[in-house]
Amino acid sequence: MSTLFQWIHVTAAVVGVGGIAFAIFCLIPAARALAPAQREALFKNSFDRFRWIIWSVILLLIVSGIYNTHLVWQAPWGIYWKLLTIKIILAFAVFFILLLVTVPLKFLAVFRRHMDVWFSIAFGMSVAIILIAAYLRRG
Repeated sequence: MSTLFQWIHVTAAVVGVGGIAFAIFCLIPAARALAPAQREALFKNSFDRFRWIIWSVILLLIVSGIYNTHLVWQAPWGIYWKLLTIKIILAFAVFFILLLVTVPLKFLAVFRRHMDVWFSIAFGMSVAIILIAAYLRRG
């Protein structure tokens, strides 16, 4: 069962980080070449779909992360737990940013107007999470 939850966790992370990378490096730059009305339609259609994917990813990461954390509960306190705590804090910061950008409420439109910046921040934190996770798996 633990292998299944690890696979779910890694797959959800890959889908989430890959989606953010696609938005930053492909979708947003390509949309800049469109007329404002076309760009708005592209973003609306794309992010209506992306929203449900990213929310599912967040849910899967939280559930599988809780399960996976119980597997290492007996790890000695020290650097492992410090890094795991940093990883969890960064993950929740990424989740918060993604929710700010994807929740379709009018007062959050200011975040959607600067989604390239917010996605870049989330992507950078996601890379840090991946690096920490790789370090923890080796230890």
